[in-house]
Amino acid sequence: MKDFLSSRYIQIALQFIIGAVFIYASYNKIFDQAGFAKAVYGYKFLPDFLVNITAIIVPPLEFIAGIFLLFGLFRKGSSLVIIILLSVFLIALIQAYARGLNIDCGCFGGSLENNSTPTDLLIRIFQDILLLAGAIIIFIFSRSKYYKNVNYTDTEILLSKNQEA
Repeated sequence: MKDFLSSRYIQIALQFIIGAVFIYASYNKIFDQAGFAKAVYGYKFLPDFLVNITAIIVPPLEFIAGIFLLFGLFRKGSSLVIIILLSVFLIALIQAYARGLNIDCGCFGGSLENNSTPTDLLIRIFQDILLLAGAIIIFIFSRSKYYKNVNYTDTEILLSKNQEA
């Protein structure tokens, strides 16, 4: 299973899918930060003073992490940022579902008139779980181009010989 998950083709496919989803999700939010702030406020999850800061910071962070992942730049770092974002998104969605809030998800921008039903929230939770699983696979199984030719046993032998001398 490890060989399958770390295969180059699986990694590239996951990077492309998750990167494209995050770029797409950030697009409307970047240009309608007020609408996104209203969606964040609807969750009643954050203190009021953090709502606008979140609406300003999250969309560009989503966009940059998506671009980096799409092009294979800083794979571990960008996938870690996406893992953190998706974890927070999941907590917010699950608490909104558990509290029975009739809100706009705000996941892909959009207007506040488009309230989500409980089924819509469950679908978003399931989608975020799948994206989170993909981001974790990228984080754990992606290979770094800088370390693939290092033979650690030879390095350890050299270090032990230098310590003896």
